[in-house]
Amino acid sequence: MDKRAAEHGSMPGVVLMENAGRAVFEAMVQKYGDLRGRDVHVACGTGNNGGDGFVVARYLRLAGAWVTISIAGDPESITGDALTHFRIMHDMGIEPWPASPGPVYVKVDALMGTGAKGAPHGEVAEAIRRLNADHSPTVAVDIPSGVDPDTGIIAGDAVRAAMTVTFAFPKPGLFLLPGADNVGELVVDSIGFDWESLNPESSIEWIQPRDLESVLPRRKRDAHKGMFGHLLCVGGSLGMSGAITMTAKSAIRTGVGLVSIATSCSAQPIIAGSIQEAMTIPLEEKSGSISEGAFDQIKSASERCDAICIGPGLTNTPDTSELVRRVLAEIPLPVVVDADGLNVLAGKPEWTLGRRQPVIMTPHPGECGRLLGVSTHDVQSGRLVVVRETAYRYGAIVALKGAGTVIADGRGVQEHGVSGMVAAFNTTGNPGMSTGGAGDVLTGIIGALLAQGIEAFDAVRLGVYLHGCAGDVAAESLGIVGLKADDIIEALPSAIRALQNKGIQT
Repeated sequence: MDKRAAEHGSMPGVVLMENAGRAVFEAMVQKYGDLRGRDVHVACGTGNNGGDGFVVARYLRLAGAWVTISIAGDPESITGDALTHFRIMHDMGIEPWPASPGPVYVKVDALMGTGAKGAPHGEVAEAIRRLNADHSPTVAVDIPSGVDPDTGIIAGDAVRAAMTVTFAFPKPGLFLLPGADNVGELVVDSIGFDWESLNPESSIEWIQPRDLESVLPRRKRDAHKGMFGHLLCVGGSLGMSGAITMTAKSAIRTGVGLVSIATSCSAQPIIAGSIQEAMTIPLEEKSGSISEGAFDQIKSASERCDAICIGPGLTNTPDTSELVRRVLAEIPLPVVVDADGLNVLAGKPEWTLGRRQPVIMTPHPGECGRLLGVSTHDVQSGRLVVVRETAYRYGAIVALKGAGTVIADGRGVQEHGVSGMVAAFNTTGNPGMSTGGAGDVLTGIIGALLAQGIEAFDAVRLGVYLHGCAGDVAAESLGIVGLKADDIIEALPSAIRALQNKGIQT
């Protein structure tokens, strides 16, 4: 990107390096306060990332910090823009030390940039180990050294940062585990250049509040329930009534006007007794599960609705498989498919390809593996690649759940493949959300937003963000151990209000 900025944007690399180093310094002051008189160590490599570090060291010295610098590698191999800034730093009297001088107030990792691949070795690996051995916080320049910028994979040693200041655009590896655990607080700085003007080939987004404020509809004083959509939730069976109930409850808490739950006859009275705000429709069943013969009832109910959620508690039988197929083929509404709906859809992309209304799929890693015919390990080892491939294969919007949910929009890309496919990363949420029913809650949130008329990709981005925020609100008051799906549901109005008031920032 630096090279393209220099070639097409008339921004010399030496200026970009200056701006990058200053951005890191300013982020450090913002986080750690006045650094005057503080011991700060900057660990540099011999490439451009090290050049950024030389600039950081210079600004630290100008701010009155007691700054030391070490170089992992031969200083004689430093070239180009990095050499220019090395010389400026040297002229200020900042001389490299063989290694970190010992415990300091804060450290800077400028060892390896985003161009580095594979496991660190030699002096760089040793420098990473020294940074991690000192318990003072580390600020990473662009990406923690040792984390793959594209996959988040850690092949050897990797810096554990308290804050990472990255430039231009966030890199996928900053959001993908295990590397995401090494990032700490993430700051993205444009370093003084309009990167969008370069029209980058990939379109990867970090979901942030400022991008979502205008998506959620504002309510007028004369609003009524008919203005906010009607969601049809299809699922539930004998012994599995809770999942679709939580889907409906979360939809209501996300502001949908009306909810109808279409479920098996045997599950209907249980569900009706669990949720007073939703209408229930008892459906023809077979052995406690909705039968394919209930389709006409579902289609009739859908004519009053604006979106459908299908799958939670549905079970996986030949009848429910045919039911999902017919819903996708014959009901012209946006559909959110989750849980057993995904299980019956696995290996049948022809059911969703070419559908005029959007299909949203919300798999966890195991379900995503079944959709593609790969292992859960394969999914987790390449989440961005996998979610894009799933979205491409099914022509759907796919939200791959987990720590750092990633979304890909596969609509209309079959002719030219996954290159340039829009993808978005979410960083809200916490480990307490690893609990039964949390995925059913997400299904209801997205369904409610679709029913309110929000464009499908915006609905998924906003839904995933609010789901994580609600989990964070719940965890703030209850802790992460013992968090329930109902706690996430009850926190949804607070999460929405905080977004509207710009109260939650990531």
